[in-house]
Amino acid sequence: MDTYSNINQKSIEVPNNIAVISTSLIEKTQWQFVAVCFYLLSQSFTIPILAIGSWATWPTLSDFATVMLVLTFLFSNRYKKLSVVSTANKKIFVMLIFVLICCITAYLIYFSNLADPNVNGILLGIYQIYRLVEFFCVFGVTAQIPLTQKRINILKQMTNFVLIFVCLAIILTFFAILPLEALTAHLPQSKDVAGAWSEYARLGKIGGRGWGTLGYNHGCVAAYVTMFAALKIHLELGKQVMFNLLLLFLSLIACFLTESRTGFLGLLIFVVLYMLRKPSKTVLIISFTGLLFGMIALTSLSNLDTINLVSAQGSVLDRQATLFDAGNTENLSGRDDIWEEKIKFLNQEPWRWIVGTGFGSAWDNGVDGGSAHLLFLHIIVENGVLGLLIFSILSYKVIALLYKNELYIKPVFWATIAFLITSFTQEIFYPVPAMGSFIGLYLYSIAITLRKDIEIII
Repeated sequence: MDTYSNINQKSIEVPNNIAVISTSLIEKTQWQFVAVCFYLLSQSFTIPILAIGSWATWPTLSDFATVMLVLTFLFSNRYKKLSVVSTANKKIFVMLIFVLICCITAYLIYFSNLADPNVNGILLGIYQIYRLVEFFCVFGVTAQIPLTQKRINILKQMTNFVLIFVCLAIILTFFAILPLEALTAHLPQSKDVAGAWSEYARLGKIGGRGWGTLGYNHGCVAAYVTMFAALKIHLELGKQVMFNLLLLFLSLIACFLTESRTGFLGLLIFVVLYMLRKPSKTVLIISFTGLLFGMIALTSLSNLDTINLVSAQGSVLDRQATLFDAGNTENLSGRDDIWEEKIKFLNQEPWRWIVGTGFGSAWDNGVDGGSAHLLFLHIIVENGVLGLLIFSILSYKVIALLYKNELYIKPVFWATIAFLITSFTQEIFYPVPAMGSFIGLYLYSIAITLRKDIEIII
């Protein structure tokens, strides 16, 4: 009789969020861990790799990594005997399933009451449900994979690589050292076929853009950088402090060059919170000094003839400087008009405020593709105040669980707070095409952050 099997069938658990399992069973999950690593690496290059179907659903490395995660989980014969899912992750997963059911229900009601069968919301709703299923699978599978200290160390190194890679790619594409059009040369270039991805080729011909390898929406690019930085600091648990500061400084430069004012502000808020949470005054002084000299250096660069901080939209310095005049509606890039239009649309039929017009329906009305450019307003348009209430409860639970369970200075918790602040100008936590697979990366990070510690027995 396999004594170890008997021990493991009970999946020995001890207090303090620790699961005790055997070495042999850890080895049986090695392919699942490979899939976890592949998913992290895939997030460093989120440009589609194949032109199959609609441009919004062109497969990326992340899609293939998700398939690998699910398949390695399903084909693991003894994996189901493991009980390494933390209570916090179980609670979040239950709520995610509830959210998915609500979204599907909202879409079916919307679809059954359509008068025009050719509206954009039909396909968009299917796309959004498809993305949610994909992202929730990433969370569910990642939460069930035992992460030993050795595996955590591997993830640390991979996160370092990914963060440095994406930041350098952003810098190189901004200065046109790495041509934007070269990154999408394998894809169709026509806007009719490539949609938003055609912007890589169009803008690459007239100058650089700080998009790197992450996507055509600068807000999404900045959010990726912030999430990678938060995950990296979480995995370190207080180690390599100076190296963390250097990477945060590199991340700030990269976010600055994305030209996303909201994204740069979000990372800046995260960095300030990180520094304030550090107990050492020396670290605080060095950090602020480094940040000051970095901004001075960037300003100096803009005055050079050979290197100009100018992109297709003009001076990035002038654009980012509008953060100090956030109350000026001229700096909202037309968002105030979009918000006004969305509110007028809701007011036309007061019931829309309560239940919304259906999951995916925002694209059936309004300008700029239907996006509200404000997460909470976008949720109301499609799902009403009831949908916003559900989102608020989910957000509160995630924040509460992170605050209670995350170790060290709670970097993922503070990153979540920063993301919610930036949600006032973008749909960062909504499965719109512009945000790519960011929600998947976020849930992946949450699953790792709220994991159980693993104690191995021989």
